Amino acid sequence: MNLLALTHPELIFINPPARSPESLIRLMSEALFRQKVIDDKAAFVQSVLHRENEGPTALGEELAVPHGKSSAVRQAAFCMALFDEPVMWPGLEGDEPVRIVFLLAIPEAEAGTTHMQLLTTLTCTLMEESVRANLVAARTGEEALTVLQPAKAHPDADVKPARTMLIPLLLGIITAIAFVNAGLSWAAGS
Repeated sequence: MNLLALTHPELIFINPPARSPESLIRLMSEALFRQKVIDDKAAFVQSVLHRENEGPTALGEELAVPHGKSSAVRQAAFCMALFDEPVMWPGLEGDEPVRIVFLLAIPEAEAGTTHMQLLTTLTCTLMEESVRANLVAARTGEEALTVLQPAKAHPDADVKPARTMLIPLLLGIITAIAFVNAGLSWAAGS
């Protein structure tokens, strides 16, 4: 999946003034609305905040990936916020410091496909500590997009990446959410 096709320099924030999860979600949702990615800002924000209440979206490695799956989303896209000084974001073991936030906007019809592809591509790209460091060092949206280019994100494809818990953690969270959703669907159908 081509990450650059799903964002725009106007959707990237360097040290934004919003420092809480909700205020940052609202700021980034406004940008998605201005770029015509979403057509109902309030409905999208509500879907993201609802998802935040279901479970933490901070994934370790100073990364958080809040997301909303909503009929208000016209096309899959993401915003990114990068911080020199970490913000606190709900994680599995309480609030944790985060310097990179990706807000994913997923159309309801693509909840199982595009959503998983985008999460997988992001986590594979962000496995490399150097990619995360280069993102945080970016001073413009264009610089951040350059870091996400496939050739830039994985310049040493043959070099074994450092061990990280990010991918197993993310896959565990996705699996747990899928089981909970399946259980809720089953219970609602009974």
